[in-house]
Amino acid sequence: MDNHMSSWKVIALINQEIEAVTGSAAQDRPGVHEEMLWQGKAADKGEALRCAEKADPRVDLEWMRLRYERDFNIR
Repeated sequence: MDNHMSSWKVIALINQEIEAVTGSAAQDRPGVHEEMLWQGKAADKGEALRCAEKADPRVDLEWMRLRYERDFNIR
């Protein structure tokens, strides 16, 4: 099975929320009041967040799973 990998950025916003972005949404990120937590290739948003969780303790995957449940395709 061929996995399509995209470039992702996981960013901490000024209000301490975490955001994973790719494509045109990631082009000019992070902004002035944002901090890059992780950047790299991932198959999807879930994988990008898992990689960021390993790289930075501020990324709490359990919290992200509750907040972005539909992004993880969990029902």
